[in-house]
Amino acid sequence: MSQESRSMKPHLILMAAIGVLLILDAARAWKRQLRLRVNQNCECGISGGISNRIVGGKITIPHIFPWVVAIFNKRILHCGGTLINDRYVLTAGHCVKWVQSADLTIGLGMHDIENPNEGYIARINEVILHEDFESDNLHDTNDIALIRLQHPVKMNENVKPACLPSKESDYTGYHVKVAGWGRVQREGDTSRFLRQATLKVMSWASCRNTSFGDHLTESMMCAYNDNTDACQGDSGGPLLHERRNGKYEIIGIVSWGIGCADPGIPGVYVKNTDYLNWIKYHSNDGIYCMDR
Repeated sequence: MSQESRSMKPHLILMAAIGVLLILDAARAWKRQLRLRVNQNCECGISGGISNRIVGGKITIPHIFPWVVAIFNKRILHCGGTLINDRYVLTAGHCVKWVQSADLTIGLGMHDIENPNEGYIARINEVILHEDFESDNLHDTNDIALIRLQHPVKMNENVKPACLPSKESDYTGYHVKVAGWGRVQREGDTSRFLRQATLKVMSWASCRNTSFGDHLTESMMCAYNDNTDACQGDSGGPLLHERRNGKYEIIGIVSWGIGCADPGIPGVYVKNTDYLNWIKYHSNDGIYCMDR
C-alpha cells in the first residue's frame, strides 16, 4: 500500500464518523419534533353531550362527538374535519388542495350548522397539505392535511379533541363510526344536523378484491355496512373507533369511494396509523390533551 493511500485512511474514517454523527443528530432532532406538548388538565376522546353525507345514518345526540368540525368554504359547508389538539384540525388533502385557504373557516362545537347561536367560527392560519399528495379521476393518494387555526381553541364540553391511534393498531373486523353533515340521500341536500353511521372495517385484502383493485394502496383502509356509507359532504371527516374505556380515537379520514352506499362497495379512508409521525411532526406546536 502506498504512503498516499495510508495517509487517506484516517481522513476517510473521520468523514465516516462525522456522517454517522450527523445522522444521529438528525434522528434525535426528529424525535424531539415528535415529542408532544400535553395539557394534564384535559383528556382526549371524551364523548360530549348527554351520554355532501351520511347515507342511512341517524342524527347524533348533540355534541356527542365534540371533535368533529365543519369546514366552510365561503360560508358553505365544504368538508368535515377533526380537532386533534388546541391548534390543529385533521382533514383530507383534497378538501384543501383546490381552494383558497383565505376562504376557509372552521365551525367548532356545532351540531345544528344552521343555528347561528351554536358553536363558533375559527379562522385559519395555515394549511399543511401532505407533500406527496396525488390525485386522479378516481381517487387521491396521501390524502391528508392539517389546518392550523389562528388562535388556540378554548376547550369546553362541546369542543374537545379526539385521540390519535397507536401506530401498531389493526382495526380489521372492528365496528367504527363516521360522522358528518353530508347528504342523507344520494341526490339529497346536506344535513342540518350532525349525523353518524356505524360501519365495519374490512381487511385490506378483501377491499383489494372489490372494484377498487390496484387503486387501493397500503395506506388506505375500507369500511362498509349495508346501505350505510359516507357520501359527498363528509369528505375529510373522521372514522372513529371507540376504545374499551369509552374514549374515541380517529383511525381514518373519509377519502374516496365509488357511488354512494352502493351494495358491495365500501368507502375508502386514509389509514391514520401510517401517518402518525407526519401528523405529530407538523402539529407539535399545538397542545394535546392527555391520552390515558
